Amino acid sequence: MELQTALTTLIMPPFAPLVGLILAFIFWFFPASTPVAKLSLPLAVLCFLTLWICATPAFSGWLGQRLVHQLPATPEVEPGAVVILGGGRYRDEGAGTERLSAISLERVAWAVAQAPADLPVLVTGGRVYAEEKASEADLMADALEKLFQRSVTWRENCSRNTAENAANSAALLHDSGVESVLLVTHWWHMPRAAESFARAGLQVRPLPVGSPGELLPRGGSGLLRWLPSAAALLRSQVYWRELLGDQWYRWRALPAKRNC
Repeated sequence: MELQTALTTLIMPPFAPLVGLILAFIFWFFPASTPVAKLSLPLAVLCFLTLWICATPAFSGWLGQRLVHQLPATPEVEPGAVVILGGGRYRDEGAGTERLSAISLERVAWAVAQAPADLPVLVTGGRVYAEEKASEADLMADALEKLFQRSVTWRENCSRNTAENAANSAALLHDSGVESVLLVTHWWHMPRAAESFARAGLQVRPLPVGSPGELLPRGGSGLLRWLPSAAALLRSQVYWRELLGDQWYRWRALPAKRNC
């Protein structure tokens, strides 16, 4: 999983533009008459503009709209269960404590508030890295049962990514006779997640957390839409990762059920 994360980082902002700026700086020291030296200034300008644009609300909003268009059609079915996808954890290595990340906790709270109370719940998410103790499914189940008094029927605690979430959850639900689900994850993750669960043989009704419109900053109109910010760069990185991941999943077969 570390290798996959590293490869993804290499082709996303801000890493790729920063590498280009470093190369431009190195090229500048070559003899002025060489093609490499002449390339240094155009490369620096291109990388600077790329980094600037990726960090603007206008660009992050445009990427978000591309994700909305990727969402598959919703079947007209009555769901037989609620599936909540894990979204990470916070871990204090020194203290050895773990708790749900803000993203995971928001998905749990959204499911409690928006999903029908009579549907059984499946939480899915395992240990992504070896040093992690509890699975994300166990952390989510504890939050549901202790904070929201909502019982959990299934804990899928072996998956490490969205594709494995789908394969493992489908195996559990098919064994219980469930063929359609109400899927809970963030709106920007929903296209890839819904398609993965559909490929696993489940009929999916999305229940996305939030929408792209609510992430536009206050006063983010006019000139402010083109001024870079850390928040906009983070959103661009998240959306770009989802667009790449969606295409990657389309070219790969869904994995077999993972045991742990």
